[in-house]
Amino acid sequence: MSDPVTFYEYLKPHRHEFDAVLFDVDGTLSFGGRALPGAKELLEYLEATGFPYLLLTNDAGNSPAQKAAILQRAGLPVSANRVLASGNALAWWAEHNDCSGKLFFQYGKLGDPSFADEARIQVTTDPQRIYECSGVVAGEGYFDWQIPIESAFNLLLKHPEYPFVVPNPDCYWPSLKFDGMGFGSGAVARLLKLVLKEAGREIEPVYLGKPYAPIYQCVFQFLKKSFPDKEFSSPARIVMVGDSLASDIAGANANGLTSALVLTGITNMDLVAEAPVEKKPDLIFKSV
Repeated sequence: MSDPVTFYEYLKPHRHEFDAVLFDVDGTLSFGGRALPGAKELLEYLEATGFPYLLLTNDAGNSPAQKAAILQRAGLPVSANRVLASGNALAWWAEHNDCSGKLFFQYGKLGDPSFADEARIQVTTDPQRIYECSGVVAGEGYFDWQIPIESAFNLLLKHPEYPFVVPNPDCYWPSLKFDGMGFGSGAVARLLKLVLKEAGREIEPVYLGKPYAPIYQCVFQFLKKSFPDKEFSSPARIVMVGDSLASDIAGANANGLTSALVLTGITNMDLVAEAPVEKKPDLIFKSV
């Protein structure tokens, strides 16, 4: 592990060791809708030098265009074609599970344009159509939750074999609404799983975002599309920079990437010291 300097300071003399950089967003480049120190300068450096980078976010409530606009308002020079979200992995999952054209019940938001459209699945938010559906896909954001969640619960109670697809597995994240943490999509999914178990139904949500494999299945394809003149020879030559041991670091480690922790989000050095080996970062920095 490195001394806690900035990732920018580290990257300049070490850039030859990597083919690309992946950044988490919330808690890494921004916090509560504000750009974190050094983030703007780092992104400008990467753009100026043509060094491949992507923003790898578990936010499935905003499309890449919406996410880029949020970051632009925070002062970060980000374009939509540099954003790969957990919602994008819905298309990969649907293709590999023969779900094109099937009707799913959606609660919460899935971006505008919708990740469901990209995945070529049909969705409804109408509780009256719940038993027409072949599964549930979990959106996020702020919504009147009780009837949609109860509808999803009843469909999975009747059909526990149906897929319950959760693009964003995060239980909490730095809030855009106030100075603190927001309640995440993963927490709602785990609540449904717990209540279904009490009702005698065992289900396992299909998580798509970090640290789960589907989003990483999309990374190489997305990098090659975004940087067609570059070579991406090995996962180890891609460094994942993020603030979450459970999401960014565990996901990078499990999928063969180099993991780099920044201490600007939800993790401090005490948590690093207590972390199991699968959540230990290869590198540690005080910020980007």
